[in-house]
Amino acid sequence: MTWEVATKHNLGLDFSLFHDKIGGALDYFHEQRNGIYMTRNFVPASVGLQAANPRANVGAALSKGFDGQIKISQKIGEANFTLRGTMTYSKNEILEYDEQYSNYPYTTQAGFRVNQNRGLVALGLFKDYDDVRDSPVQTFGTVMPGDIKYKDINGDGKIDGNDIVPVGATPYPNLVYGFAFVSQWKNLDFNVFFQGVGKSSFFVNGYTVYPFSQGDWGNILTDVVESNRWVLGGNEDVNAAYPRLSYGGNSNNYRPSSYWLRESSYLRLKTVEAGYTMPKRLVNRFHVNNLRLFFMGTNVLTFSKFKLWDPEMNSSNGQQYPLAKTFTVGLTATL
Repeated sequence: MTWEVATKHNLGLDFSLFHDKIGGALDYFHEQRNGIYMTRNFVPASVGLQAANPRANVGAALSKGFDGQIKISQKIGEANFTLRGTMTYSKNEILEYDEQYSNYPYTTQAGFRVNQNRGLVALGLFKDYDDVRDSPVQTFGTVMPGDIKYKDINGDGKIDGNDIVPVGATPYPNLVYGFAFVSQWKNLDFNVFFQGVGKSSFFVNGYTVYPFSQGDWGNILTDVVESNRWVLGGNEDVNAAYPRLSYGGNSNNYRPSSYWLRESSYLRLKTVEAGYTMPKRLVNRFHVNNLRLFFMGTNVLTFSKFKLWDPEMNSSNGQQYPLAKTFTVGLTATL
């Protein structure tokens, strides 16, 4: 056993223009790690091991991307304005991974991102029994109209584990960014900060999303009840947001697939603050050097395609306490 070895290359640029009214930095990074300590997932039976597979320095991964920041400052009369922005984009790839050879390269880890989402490719819902009979055999249980229909990736006439492919991105964002605006005019000040992430996706699951998957126990999301869902004799829409209801689970429908894949990118108004500093001639009468009245809001607004729960929770079922939205009014004094 040895430490893994990281080979890093960085290229950076710092700039300042117009008497520092515009400034910033841009960095490109390239890092390759070899000899990553990991469990050997493919050990031939002829080796004779009966217990857990050994671990060894056999992995390799590449990570590259860039990050940057920019600042723009401007003064107009008695008003000062500052705009700041930051962004980081990174992408990684597994170069070496101890695994068995596969006739289907998409089933291997090497060549894809770390924590890459994997699942079946959904083609919608089965329209009727003729649609079920005319489609490749799905080997995950009994299939009926209203169940999820999957794509036969390898063309062997059946849907099984060999049809599981990389879908979407990873649960962890590859893009992180933020920008802030700060202004001051006489005794008034105002600042606002936005943060956002992108290039990420995740599967939704659990009894909150799969109605009656654990019998008659558990909560059901309002979205499941009110959204367009497949109903026999009522709404037989093959593009419905939810498949037919199943009591006690459904081995065909309730598995990772593009049907349950959701994009988790968002842009959030993280903080907004406004303040007023009392004039010196007024506060000095009370033997105070500085007195400021302010209002501040945190987690005020979130813009995202995903509406079921807070995408920043990084939860697949929404069963976590969400971030709180807070509003504060305060007074600060300096003696």
